[in-house]
Amino acid sequence: MCKRRLFITVAVLSLALSIPSFSCMLPGAQPASAPVPAVPVLVVKPDKLVFTVGPGQGPLLEQAVSVINQGGGIMNESMSDNSQWIVLQQATNQIGTQTVVAIVVVDATGMPPGSYTGIITVSADGALNSPIYVPVYLTILQGANIPPETEPAPVPSSTAPGQSAIVWSNQSDLYRYSSVNALVVNGSVTNTDKSWYLKDVKIVAAGTGDSVTVADQIPPGETVMYNRYIPSFQKQEVTLSYVWYRP
Repeated sequence: MCKRRLFITVAVLSLALSIPSFSCMLPGAQPASAPVPAVPVLVVKPDKLVFTVGPGQGPLLEQAVSVINQGGGIMNESMSDNSQWIVLQQATNQIGTQTVVAIVVVDATGMPPGSYTGIITVSADGALNSPIYVPVYLTILQGANIPPETEPAPVPSSTAPGQSAIVWSNQSDLYRYSSVNALVVNGSVTNTDKSWYLKDVKIVAAGTGDSVTVADQIPPGETVMYNRYIPSFQKQEVTLSYVWYRP
């Protein structure tokens, strides 16, 4: 465990005595506030999530998570998780605000009683404190009435190539914006396949081909949330672009 060092500055007595009495803070005066950092500072609240599924509850429970920029500048954040029972829903915010609210859902369908732990990773390029890891604790009590898990609908498949390579490109989720200043694009990408990976997940401007990366890769069964500030895509149609691959 790291130990913090505490530095205390002791003023020389003779110097302190030479300071005029009017240097004391006047009644009602407020101390100067600390300056706001010029770069984004990532803060996530709460710092952990606790879910309990009991008789008559579930299988779906949800809580909100606030992703806050306590510094300056624009913060582009993304969220991902490491458990199939954690579902990250689309974040919402308003242009110019410093807080993004995301909904975290746990899906206990088909899970036996017991204790489970997952991790949500919140990242922001160039921000202090990034990444932040938020533990998610799920307890399923005896007698919880949770229906058995159903098989998800099949996803498009393709014959694997002779070598590791791009199989096909898929572009969807067309967005249209008319802001004259910039775009703020919110959403989430879920890889519902069981064996194929999503690679090079990007937001691409239709007119220029400029792109902003959402994720380098998304393993099978995982979800990545994104909130991207795009100053250069003014009045352009943008698409969510990615490619399938198998390692």
